[in-house]
Amino acid sequence: LDLTQLIFSSLPLPSLLRASAVCKLWNSLISSPSFTSPCLSYPWFFLFGLHNTSSRNNQSFAFDPLSNAWFLLPRLDDPSSSSAFLGSNGFFFTTTPNFCYTPVLKSAWRFTSPLKFSRLNPLLGVFYDGSSGGFGFKFIVVGGVRFIGGLVDIEDRLAVEIYDPNRDSWELCPALPADFRSGNSSQSLSSALFKGKFYVSGIYSCFISSFDLRNRVWSEVQTLRPPGVIFSFLISCNDMLVLAGMCNAPRGPSFNLWKIDETTLEFSEISIMPQSLLHSLVESEEDENFASLKCVGMGNLIYVFNEEYHQKYPSCLCEISAENGKCSWRRVPRLPLPVNKFHKVISFCSTVSLTHSFPQQ
Repeated sequence: LDLTQLIFSSLPLPSLLRASAVCKLWNSLISSPSFTSPCLSYPWFFLFGLHNTSSRNNQSFAFDPLSNAWFLLPRLDDPSSSSAFLGSNGFFFTTTPNFCYTPVLKSAWRFTSPLKFSRLNPLLGVFYDGSSGGFGFKFIVVGGVRFIGGLVDIEDRLAVEIYDPNRDSWELCPALPADFRSGNSSQSLSSALFKGKFYVSGIYSCFISSFDLRNRVWSEVQTLRPPGVIFSFLISCNDMLVLAGMCNAPRGPSFNLWKIDETTLEFSEISIMPQSLLHSLVESEEDENFASLKCVGMGNLIYVFNEEYHQKYPSCLCEISAENGKCSWRRVPRLPLPVNKFHKVISFCSTVSLTHSFPQQ
């Protein structure tokens, strides 16, 4: 068995998934929490496309940075017939009318007890609190747009809730600071889990605050805006908090990365995307075309992509060396054809877990 596991640890993930389907013994070895493989530590780039008219034409894709290839995932049914899809840290979610989740490589939706404040497009994070037995993870849901009678609730409390799957219960926490009220959904906010805190930053406002997951308190709201920044995204990479943003530089538009000191919020530039890559993400160099650029990241990889061109879906990635901190940029290949026409695309970055499962009921 030791020799078999050693062989498995050398396989790329697509081969590993095929091997896990051969027999129960191989599946148990690969799904064991003690199983380790280099391919499981590299963050993949996941994409879920919602079709314009029919959920049967929804598509899911995953990009493996080691093999530099896209994979078309099995069709994922929407259990709630809702367009309120989200993705984070190895899970797909729907938030309304019901909150439910499933690991990205398993089609096993699990419904939770109702949120105290149901909402669309919240920020969502998956964190591990070290609890023993049952599930080792919890979900934090922050902000989002709340509707009452089909209308946006302008008096929304910017609710923060934490879900414990072991108890199937939601804990109502201190609300998101009122500074974020003008834009409280994932369309105008970005987030990052870093050293026991859930950071929230305004993509355009550049406000930033952090929620202490242990003490359940928010920090003072501050402004994090390097010179020339138009919009930016907060990312947790290795042992760094990174800000990735579009800038108006003296020599023209640029996409920059900064390392953030989490205690002082001081920033230092670590990389600039090569101009050839930046221009390959847009059809022209007009300012409005750069506005559709988005960014996600995890581990040592940061993905930058254009969410408007769904069928072409141009994107690139930056790999940050754990040894010397140097950044290496490269283009991501195009999606495998055929690609359906989507009205909305959900993208996120995650390591691939083969052990996410649900305890027997």
